[in-house]
Amino acid sequence: MKRLCLILAAVMMVSVLATGCQPSAHDRYRQMTYRRAADMDALGIQDDFDASVLLTERPSHLSQWYAR
Repeated sequence: MKRLCLILAAVMMVSVLATGCQPSAHDRYRQMTYRRAADMDALGIQDDFDASVLLTERPSHLSQWYAR
């Protein structure tokens, strides 16, 4: 059983080394998509923060800019 596990491990190592480590076009596309999604999330968080700040700066009856 040990011998079979060693042979299987050796076959797996040879197959990993034989395939190489070159990134495929799909891997680059997936990385680009992930980066774009992360950038859009960061912009969305900034927009949400700006919207919340602008909502708190609206004139109210306590504001000096309230039209009386």
